[in-house]
Amino acid sequence: MGTTKLKELKKQYEFVCNEYIDAFIKKQSMSFEGWVADTVGSIACCNDFYFSFQDIVWDVNSKQPKGAIVDWYYDNLEIPEKSINYFSYTKGLRVSGLI
Repeated sequence: MGTTKLKELKKQYEFVCNEYIDAFIKKQSMSFEGWVADTVGSIACCNDFYFSFQDIVWDVNSKQPKGAIVDWYYDNLEIPEKSINYFSYTKGLRVSGLI
């Protein structure tokens, strides 16, 4: 793959990542503070939360209710050694059920 094509692919990827962020922060009524280490598509800082891009994409694509990702975030803070991923949380698994 040529250099020009790689540059265009990177540009498209960053555009799509930022479009997902825009949709996510509007839905969640948050502000986007930036990508951790300026690595687009990795970990996003939104308000005081850090979310993986994978979780953001799942939240938007699966049309989770506003605030579900924040509830999941706080649930995982309560018992970090029993934390669960966001996908499983949206399917009904809860940290309290692992105790």
